[in-house]
Amino acid sequence: MKRLDTVLLRCLVCVACQIFLKMAYTAKQVLLELWAYHATLIVILAPLLALPLPLVIEGTESRAAYVLIVMGVYWVTEALPLPVTALLPLVLFPLMGVMTAGSTAIVYLKDTNALFIGGLIVAVAIEHCNLHKRIALRVLLVVGSSVRWLMLGFMIPTAFLSMFISNTATTAMMTPIAQAVLSQLVKPSDSHDDEGDGTDNLAFVMDASKTEEQLEDQEGEQNTTIDSDVNTVDIHTKDEENAVPSVKANGDPKSTEISKKEAPQRIAFDDLSESDKKMSKALILCVAYAANIGGTATLIGTGTNLILTGVIEGRYGSKTGVDFASWFIYAFPGMVIFELFAWLWLQFWYLGCRGNCCTGCPCGKGGEGGAKAIIREQYRALGPMSWAEGSVLIHFTVLAILWMSRDISGYGWGNLFEDGYVSDATAAIFIAVLLFIFPAEKPNFLCCRRKCDKSPIGPRKALLDWKTVHHGLPWGIVLLLGGGFALAEGCQVSGLSQWIGDQLAVLDSLPAEVIILIATTTVCFFTEVTSNVAIATIFLPILGQLGESICVNPLYLMIPSTIVCSYAFMLPVATPPNAIVFSYGQLTVPDLVKVGFFMNIIGILLVNLFINTYGDVIFDVKTFPSWALAVNSTCLGNTTAT
Repeated sequence: MKRLDTVLLRCLVCVACQIFLKMAYTAKQVLLELWAYHATLIVILAPLLALPLPLVIEGTESRAAYVLIVMGVYWVTEALPLPVTALLPLVLFPLMGVMTAGSTAIVYLKDTNALFIGGLIVAVAIEHCNLHKRIALRVLLVVGSSVRWLMLGFMIPTAFLSMFISNTATTAMMTPIAQAVLSQLVKPSDSHDDEGDGTDNLAFVMDASKTEEQLEDQEGEQNTTIDSDVNTVDIHTKDEENAVPSVKANGDPKSTEISKKEAPQRIAFDDLSESDKKMSKALILCVAYAANIGGTATLIGTGTNLILTGVIEGRYGSKTGVDFASWFIYAFPGMVIFELFAWLWLQFWYLGCRGNCCTGCPCGKGGEGGAKAIIREQYRALGPMSWAEGSVLIHFTVLAILWMSRDISGYGWGNLFEDGYVSDATAAIFIAVLLFIFPAEKPNFLCCRRKCDKSPIGPRKALLDWKTVHHGLPWGIVLLLGGGFALAEGCQVSGLSQWIGDQLAVLDSLPAEVIILIATTTVCFFTEVTSNVAIATIFLPILGQLGESICVNPLYLMIPSTIVCSYAFMLPVATPPNAIVFSYGQLTVPDLVKVGFFMNIIGILLVNLFINTYGDVIFDVKTFPSWALAVNSTCLGNTTAT
């Protein structure tokens, strides 16, 4: 009888386990089904769950807060494409009585967006004539072919180009070049000690012609983005064959897929020696880091900088002193210093550099000679500088001069006009229009008789045509910036910004330096997992209002927080440059986290150091300004930052 009871008990346990496993499997299937529709569920549930807020609490503040919460959830989860979410103020603000349809729509194309469009048209011209590639290869030829100088050689042009064109397009152009160079520097581990020039190395399945093809493919697909920054990246598992990220263009409603056919080829990374693996990681990461950091040096370099100018001009007017020239004077030295820190840190972490040669790095003349030959071959393939390249370079130089000389301590060409009539956008649009007029080929009347081509007399094709601009301009980011401006305007008009600032006034007991450190740290790590433009759109108006509430210059809080929005180094999904270099298979997520965490910390410390020293010289951030007193006169007796 006892034995029968034991058998029955075992049978019951087996049945119970089977039922449990079946239920667990069913629950898993249900969760997988729900996850397949998670975006739809978020789109439906977010506005429903937030609906009690405007129903229970009366006033425009609660209605504006409702819009802010719904858009924030959509932006963070990306349940809807970012530009589509940016259009919601056009619907929700008029329906909820926050702003009229006309006053909401007019915010979408402010002066800041005009500056952005003009700058991007010039960037499209630079990419269209391949001037950016010529600049990059020329710098690489100058710096030398040792590993550490090649790293610096890749970082200099990447950072410079990212100041004016898309971080993603810059990375997509530079990374295949870096791969081609690496193919001459590394050797499979089984023959690492053999002598050779590295030209027969099969560690990287890439040759010069393939590099060119991939470069053109990636540029064509990624040139609709801007750095750094508004992005969605779907990283496949590391074990998938030829797994690459799916990068959604910054603000572009159409996701830009890097398909297996167009993706960079997987490399035999496991066949490399440990020292070669480290060198490969260092060289590939320096490109992504340079792109992320370089965009901070100019107002048009990344969308977060434009969000800043839009917010402060919308609330405080044009007297804040933040324009292209002042921002460049402030941000460029910090960018250079951080680039140098990144260069040294990557050498220390991966190469352990000592003396003239990196420990474990192939310093033989063969590998370096092969790398130099690859760069020289690609540069020679460009041929002599064309008329179009020279013309675009001249237009770009003139634009930079116009930006820098518009207002220099009360002097400049902008002072020839009535106050407030011209801005940096005026110069940008002027040069952009000229690009549609200036010929892309040398006119016959300027040719020497013997060198004149045989083309018929008549008008020549312009440097740009609308088809090229239409394809290359990231229209989604224009909508995204406009939506951010509309959201900030709605929060201000409704009084929500004032209410949030009043709640945060309890921070008045803390020193301003501590508040800045907290704000920059929070923003920096938030942007690792969320669109940096969305983060800037949400945080900057709040930080500006906080500054008013505690009688601290709003720029003191907003400028460093804006810059750290671009300091996302820890995850592949953080920025498109990170995703592009990750897709080549040489890096793992732990690699990025370990190296990137220190980069984040250094970036936070540097922006705090600069705003408290050099920033006070440029923007007088330690004084509560008169332009802020115009909107908050309660700080009249307290004009210095605590």
